[in-house]
Amino acid sequence: MSKNTIGFPPNYRRNFLALLVDYVSFGVALNFANISSVIPAFVGQLTDSAPVIGLASTVFSGGWLLPQLAVARLISDKPRKKPTLLGGMVGRVLFWVIALALWAGLDGRPTAMLILFFVCLGIFAACDGASSVAWFEILSRAIPVKRRARLFGTGQFISGLVGIGVGALVGQILNRRSFPNNYALIFTLTGVAFIPSLVALLLLREPQPEEPNPATGQQARGNPLQPLLDDPDFRRLMGCRLLVGMMGLTTSFYVVHAEDVLRLPQSIIGDFVAAQTIGGVVASIVMSLVSERWGPRYVARLGSAMAMAGPLFALAAHLAGGGRLAQAYPFVYVALGVVNSTWMLGFFNYMLEITPEGMCPAYVGLGNTLMGVQTLVPLAGGWLLEATSYTVLFGITVVLVGAGFLLTLSLRPPQRRATAEQQP
Repeated sequence: MSKNTIGFPPNYRRNFLALLVDYVSFGVALNFANISSVIPAFVGQLTDSAPVIGLASTVFSGGWLLPQLAVARLISDKPRKKPTLLGGMVGRVLFWVIALALWAGLDGRPTAMLILFFVCLGIFAACDGASSVAWFEILSRAIPVKRRARLFGTGQFISGLVGIGVGALVGQILNRRSFPNNYALIFTLTGVAFIPSLVALLLLREPQPEEPNPATGQQARGNPLQPLLDDPDFRRLMGCRLLVGMMGLTTSFYVVHAEDVLRLPQSIIGDFVAAQTIGGVVASIVMSLVSERWGPRYVARLGSAMAMAGPLFALAAHLAGGGRLAQAYPFVYVALGVVNSTWMLGFFNYMLEITPEGMCPAYVGLGNTLMGVQTLVPLAGGWLLEATSYTVLFGITVVLVGAGFLLTLSLRPPQRRATAEQQP
């Protein structure tokens, strides 16, 4: 196959656009069903239990992360990954199932509604997690290393701009409609927002795989823990991701803290969504430039610092008892928006750069499956909150995430990819 752009893979422009539309559509959909604000607030309408509220993030993260190693091993020797990518799209219709249940009045039976919601959320996350292994593999062949930051940054910027309007719309829906119709409409719009993503992925042209390398092929089918055993860069990266991911101890409880302790109105949820989106928009521009200029490890460092800033600010507002710090509480969500931008531009991009040829599914699958331990973090945060206080919860989070930030300072330049990029 001939290249349509000198020095780039076949169908580069078409695939760049398709992946960009997919990225934007997915980001907009998850702005409606925001796992940090909208989802915990919805669960909070059905229960007062902090562990159950934290369970939403646990189910979402666990469903997305845990199946990926098994999926990676299943598809590692398959020449085409697009069927796996498209197969995972079926999980997205489950947001319409949740909406229909709310429209039908299942909220009158809170336990049944919570069970249905958690089952649908878990299946959606598992399907999307399976698709993501194939998505990263196709991305690694369709988009050159030096253009990935541009794709991620542009996608986050556009979805962020649209997300500002989504945040305002969510606030209006929550203000002007009563429960459960307000959340039924929000989840309906979530399902609608996924449609452009499906169309874009259908139009995506998967590049022909490179000639298989027998050595890396054997590694991919061998010990699933091989990257962790052999690659010190991968081990160091996973340590960073696990520690910084401890920010999940508090993520589900910011909105509860704002409403119940700081006495902010429910409409502030729309401001939180907008603040998180604005933080992501600004970060997408800044971090993509940082990634292209200095590399993704510097993005990981900046993101880790902001991950620590969020719970630190919440702790300060809590100790101050509200006041001006309470009015500035959306800063916590600005920090979340910045961190969410740096996961892809920093941590994931760095992982793709240190991954040997032919090992992308193994590295992505193992890396994300190891992050599956994070599924218990929000639940642990709920138990910790009930057993102690917001002061202890926020303080422990700051310490753990701070350790992750210090570890990011030890990330080394990705030598393998740097060498590969110099080859003709």
